[in-house]
Amino acid sequence: MKKFYYTLLILVSVIATSCSDDDVTPQLKDTTLAFLPAADDNSEEAQIRRDFYQTYGSFLLFNDTLQHEALGKDVNGDVRYFTEVLDLNYQVGMSTNSNEKFKFSVMTDMEAKRVAVQYVKDYLLVHLTGKLKPYSWLLVDKIQRNFLGSVSSPYAATGERAIALACNVLPRLSDEQKEQYTAQVMTTIIAKLANDNAAAFEDFLRVSAAYYDGSFTIPSSNAENTEMLNKVGFIVRGTDEFKYEANGLYPSQEQDIKSYARLIVVNTAEALQTKYADYPLVLEKCGIMRETLKSLGYVE
Repeated sequence: MKKFYYTLLILVSVIATSCSDDDVTPQLKDTTLAFLPAADDNSEEAQIRRDFYQTYGSFLLFNDTLQHEALGKDVNGDVRYFTEVLDLNYQVGMSTNSNEKFKFSVMTDMEAKRVAVQYVKDYLLVHLTGKLKPYSWLLVDKIQRNFLGSVSSPYAATGERAIALACNVLPRLSDEQKEQYTAQVMTTIIAKLANDNAAAFEDFLRVSAAYYDGSFTIPSSNAENTEMLNKVGFIVRGTDEFKYEANGLYPSQEQDIKSYARLIVVNTAEALQTKYADYPLVLEKCGIMRETLKSLGYVE
């Protein structure tokens, strides 16, 4: 019996020594690599994407499939793959289960991709610098949004890791029409980027801090509801438990930041002064929003 225990102790010692010699440093994969073309990809598209990242500091994508790697064969001899698809609803530390789903139609023509990239450079990136630069751009032909069964085709869609842009109309737009298109796209983009930097808006949020997510007596008309909101510094209604805007509700901080960011992008200070002349709190928040956006990198 003693011989058995001695033998067992020797085996345990050998195994422990062997394990201690192993490199136990975790092998972590750089997730940013999925946003860049493969190192051995020398195509024109790959070079455009590399140049874009080096110049602007944001990744450039033409497809929402980030990874599609062979893992080997299964018991039936079929090749197994690991596939990662960009999820616009993904947020770090939060569940991706959402009532909002997106589908993308990719561009197949290289000239269409060149036109799309040039548009982003000439019309969008001139406004977005500093902290307002998105992590990545996803340039596709069309975007389909499905929210609880209601399907739409937005010009742009935003997420934590990417801004998706529908580019199918770009080749047939005049310069003037592109300016109009840009205004519509920017309202979506700037609202998301502003909310991503919500910590910078403390002074803005302080103005109407007492009312966020609250309620008031439902007025007799939409006009009266708007009047009551404007008096305390709001320009949009709050949302109910189903996320639909409703009278008698004050907006959340996120709604407030997004609504004012959109307002600033499409209106001059002079136009807003005229429109909201009777509502000093709205004008105060317009001024704070404009200056905060500029401090974050927004260029008018």
